[in-house]
Amino acid sequence: MLLFLAASVLSLTQVQQEALLHSPSLREGESKVRESRYKVDEAYTLVHPTLQLTASGTRITPPVAFGIGGQTLVTVQPEYNYSAGVSLRQTLLTFGRLRWAAASAELNEKAVQADLQDRRLRVLEEASVAYYEALASAEQVHISEDQLKARQAHLQEAIKLVKAGSAAPFDVKRDEAARAQAEQQLLEARNRAGLARIRLFTLIDRPDQGESLEAASELPPPPAEELEAALARRYDLTASRWGAEAARARVSLADSQDAPNLGLQTDYVTRNQVAFSPARQWTVGLNLQVPLYDGGLSETRVLQAREIVEQLQALYEQARRNASLELQSLVLELSNRYQRLDVTERNLAAAAEAARIARLRYQNGLSTNVELLDAEAAFTAAQQEKVSARYQYLQALARYRRAAAL
Repeated sequence: MLLFLAASVLSLTQVQQEALLHSPSLREGESKVRESRYKVDEAYTLVHPTLQLTASGTRITPPVAFGIGGQTLVTVQPEYNYSAGVSLRQTLLTFGRLRWAAASAELNEKAVQADLQDRRLRVLEEASVAYYEALASAEQVHISEDQLKARQAHLQEAIKLVKAGSAAPFDVKRDEAARAQAEQQLLEARNRAGLARIRLFTLIDRPDQGESLEAASELPPPPAEELEAALARRYDLTASRWGAEAARARVSLADSQDAPNLGLQTDYVTRNQVAFSPARQWTVGLNLQVPLYDGGLSETRVLQAREIVEQLQALYEQARRNASLELQSLVLELSNRYQRLDVTERNLAAAAEAARIARLRYQNGLSTNVELLDAEAAFTAAQQEKVSARYQYLQALARYRRAAAL
């Protein structure tokens, strides 16, 4: 029984873990990391040896031969021919191609890894916000239920007072209208709570089995931290920086396409022996390739790569400004919402006292139920305001932790 009860409570940590486990965004990011690693491996294949097998068979009619007096002395090309060979190629010097291709791929891998970390923080933020929204909406339902119970009790009390001649008959009508309004508010609160739970359980990709949510812990004060330190930790800015560095490496890679290339080449061939060609032949040699003129292709590629660097640098600067604005806005929001917590607490205490006094005045015939209904409506609003302030602060704190990469 204890194990069942323990399993029926869902904590924020469990929600975050399941959200990370079932996030399509993270699955995509992890795939991109693996893809970037394969691109690094691809870059290094530039200096890996290659081995190739070739084979061919031909028929020539008529065959080519040299002879005297109708007698064939030398067969230059017989009717049926075959050839099979193995070729080995090994690049010895790339004059910068390998260096810049590998550097570009490795820097891009770092950018993708940083992007994956940013995705994880965003999933944690989304899970936290959804969890707090579900908690807040559940508490709003409880407040609405209490309000409806109070309205029903007041209606019964008004009926008794009217029968006793201590209240006007119109009080019953007002209480009936107030009860109907409370019922409507309860329905709306339940609808919001249901939608909040749907969003939460869709996020963690499993059906809602009626688990209760663990209450939020004590509210920590707003964090005090230097803006530059927070910006330095942000993974989205780190990914943008590495992306720009990878683009710079691609500029050098494009420029290195005009460089020479030195390689080793060896071939072993077996074929039918004809004329002066032996049946088996093995050749080894060095192959030097020096591009002379490519019609301007390399130059245009370098210019394109430089413009991409400029674009990425501009995007990074804009992203840094946006991140700075976001962090400063969240710090201000956290400070204001934390101060609001104390205000809503004092407002709730005052509204509770006002409702208590209004109830006593009505019961003793010193006021109408209009005053009582207004006082209790203010008390309910103060309760709802306190709940909203509490969970809006927690949601803002979750957004700040993502923005500051905490």
